[in-house]
Amino acid sequence: NTGGGQNMLNQVDYLSTVSGGGFAAGAYVSALYEHRFFNRQELFRLGDYLNRQIREDLAFPYAGVIVRANFNPMLWFSMADDGDALERSIDEHVLGYRRRAKEVKRKPQSLLLGDFFIPINSREPVRFPMHITNSSTLNTMTIFPFTPDILKEYRINGYTHRLAKVVQDTLDPFQVPLAVGIKSSASFPVLISNTTLHSTYSALRPFLPLIDGAMTDNIGYHTALQILKQEKAPRKILLIVDADAAGNRYTFSKREGAVFSLSVMGRLPSSGLDARRATLVRDIRDVCRQYGITPVFFSFNELLEDADAPLRVEINIKEEQKRLIHLFREQKQLLPSDRQSLYELLTHISTKLTITDEEQELLLYAGQLIVKMQEPEISLALKRK
Repeated sequence: NTGGGQNMLNQVDYLSTVSGGGFAAGAYVSALYEHRFFNRQELFRLGDYLNRQIREDLAFPYAGVIVRANFNPMLWFSMADDGDALERSIDEHVLGYRRRAKEVKRKPQSLLLGDFFIPINSREPVRFPMHITNSSTLNTMTIFPFTPDILKEYRINGYTHRLAKVVQDTLDPFQVPLAVGIKSSASFPVLISNTTLHSTYSALRPFLPLIDGAMTDNIGYHTALQILKQEKAPRKILLIVDADAAGNRYTFSKREGAVFSLSVMGRLPSSGLDARRATLVRDIRDVCRQYGITPVFFSFNELLEDADAPLRVEINIKEEQKRLIHLFREQKQLLPSDRQSLYELLTHISTKLTITDEEQELLLYAGQLIVKMQEPEISLALKRK
């Protein structure tokens, strides 16, 4: 609840993200980090940080960074690429590097995995939620959780950060920047250059290419389940936030002829995952039941519950955005037809590394509405009376 300041996220111990979800979670853990970094005395409130920095950081036009990098002569003659330029921008904005540099008047340290992960058997206190970004290994299409233990298992000894290559004989995985993991998790094939890590695992093949984690797990639930399964807590809750944008694809086509081969090829990378959604909720519930985990789902589909009013054939997106935002601002109750329209607008906000003010505001309002709609399930999971 960003308005009432209830801060339910204070009870979250782990964040497992893929693709663009890493931006949102990264902005959240960055806000927590900076609250302590700047020694702010007031109680942390997510709503305050939304207005102070998170909305602006997430609205930054990251797509422009990729476009400009492809036309940057300095990158043409180096091993750095558009993906590395994106990684620096994530570090600058999502993870607050530029903001901290401005405040302390000196070169700050980037947020590291060691800021969020504690070595096993360590007596150090846990300060923040552990943010696990999930990538996919390009050659074998295996889920790659970007955590210190996995980096150690793959014998990672190098990466690129802020357009500079870092390679060490023995690399402390806790010193790897979080921005590298967020960027590798968001490296959508073809559109964004993949992340390449250095490894000593094989002398013949010393590089590990990583791409978007959505290629192997479009929600990040697999890693979350593995973590919760080994937790000894008596009560374990899995909150699944699924910003599904599959609705922005039309079932029917305007053209009669065969679809161009390149268009078909471009559709293939995510086709299996889209088909997987048909049984995803059921499968997650089945696994959670086996291990005593309570799942709670937050998705756009919740808006369609009991919303069976006929939908208009054509929607003027701009006008409908303004109308719905006005209803939210005036705290009006949405009718079933309003929720159907809201669903259509939300699923047509595509993942494009840029967002308009209206799209962002609608997403924030809709997120709060969905949480409110799921409040009975949340209360039951938390066993609140």
